[in-house]
Amino acid sequence: MNRKTRNTLFKLHTWLGLHLSLFFTFMFLTGTLLVAGFELESVGRPAIWTTAAKEDRTASFGEIYESIRETHPESKISVIVRRPTPWFVDRTFVRMGWGEKVSLWTDPVTAEVVEETRPNGFRNILRDLHDTFLTQERIVFLLICATSVLLLFQIVSGLITYRRFWKGFFRLPNRSGGFRSWTGSAHRLTAVWAATLLILISVTSFYFLLGSLGLEGAKPKAQPPAPREAVLPANFDATLIDQAEARARDALTGFEPSIILFPDKKTDSLRFEGPSGGAKIFSNSGVAIDPVTLEVLGAFTPNDIQGLSYWKPLMNKLHFGTWGGGFSMALWIVLGLTATGLAFTGALIFAARLTSDTTPRGPLRRIWHGMGWTRWGYLLLLAGILVTAFYRFGPTSHDKTRAFPIDAAPLVARLVMETPLRRGDPLDVEMLIGEPDVHAAAIEVNGDMAELVSFTQNGDTAKAYFQLAPSDTENNITARLQKLNGEEKIVNFRLGTPLW
Repeated sequence: MNRKTRNTLFKLHTWLGLHLSLFFTFMFLTGTLLVAGFELESVGRPAIWTTAAKEDRTASFGEIYESIRETHPESKISVIVRRPTPWFVDRTFVRMGWGEKVSLWTDPVTAEVVEETRPNGFRNILRDLHDTFLTQERIVFLLICATSVLLLFQIVSGLITYRRFWKGFFRLPNRSGGFRSWTGSAHRLTAVWAATLLILISVTSFYFLLGSLGLEGAKPKAQPPAPREAVLPANFDATLIDQAEARARDALTGFEPSIILFPDKKTDSLRFEGPSGGAKIFSNSGVAIDPVTLEVLGAFTPNDIQGLSYWKPLMNKLHFGTWGGGFSMALWIVLGLTATGLAFTGALIFAARLTSDTTPRGPLRRIWHGMGWTRWGYLLLLAGILVTAFYRFGPTSHDKTRAFPIDAAPLVARLVMETPLRRGDPLDVEMLIGEPDVHAAAIEVNGDMAELVSFTQNGDTAKAYFQLAPSDTENNITARLQKLNGEEKIVNFRLGTPLW
């Protein structure tokens, strides 16, 4: 490549690096922390860590299901993950009786529930910060993914302008030439070591961009299950789950289910996912089972997936560093910190070049002074993140939870609570009544009458408001709905025992 073209690339590389260095520093650092985000979050939770060997983790899906139903009978189980990592116990995602999503962790040998964790932990918050600056908006995710093109340009242009870069892997920075010389050497050294990771991050981020734009390809669909009256049949228990798992194993050669997904609607099937013999190591196979007849409704391997979806498991593992278990996670953390240093030293190079009398002293002040109008964009971005953080996680922020009756259709009545169920915290409850012609309601909490704050009617619907003082053992609510024709409709709710 001639000198003129190389100089042009170098100028573009320098200009983009100056204005995007802080952005990439932030993204590389948060991404690096995310690799071990849940491990960092779980440092103070010794109950969910395990050293049990794979062959000793004998708790079946059925045993885990039965254990959770005995411990929290009011919960609705959605997903069970066996052996999420070699160092964690089994994980089950549930919705508690008061409507909050919770993870229940079970011993991989005995299936005993050993820990409960909330959904919005350190890892989830860090992921939202990394993906969407906490906004959870699709457009923000698309814009962040689009910067993968700029990142790839920075990597390629940097390697092109760094002549014979393959000789720089062990060329350590030397301070004898001054601060500017040291930052340049440190930038080149971190660049050659982090280049492979950053190329993979660029490619996988661009893949996520395409997926968010709807370019995912086609996935095979299972046959619909036989019509049924409830989401789960009346005889649904551990024995039926184990029988369904056996059918799923027989459907594919070498199939080892590690995930079970429970139906959410009456038209959904029971699904198993896991590796199977002959399938790609980075992808899972899947089998759909009718929860009533135990008929196999579909058995699919990664080879049945078409388009970009075929590559999604591999892209996820490469981006998040889970392709080689603990070894790859550790490698990605080291390279991620190196990439963070690369972005920061790029900004330091610019700071070292500003040496006029009017330039502020100190590298950080020089970076800030030299960024020009871009610094105001960073300030606005920081302000937006802080406002969003206060809105989502501040003292007045909370998510509504909903509870549905255990013995009636959801539209008959349901409970809406401004805050989750917590020990010692009085709970304001709104009961939305969809049963027509209800003109009065009486509420019992654990057998004692509760005082209604208000009762209002609006056509065929009504609302009742009352306050709940949570019990440490159980929280059962009975609503007696009085209709205009004298009929009494009884609806029962089981919120369960507060976890925290």
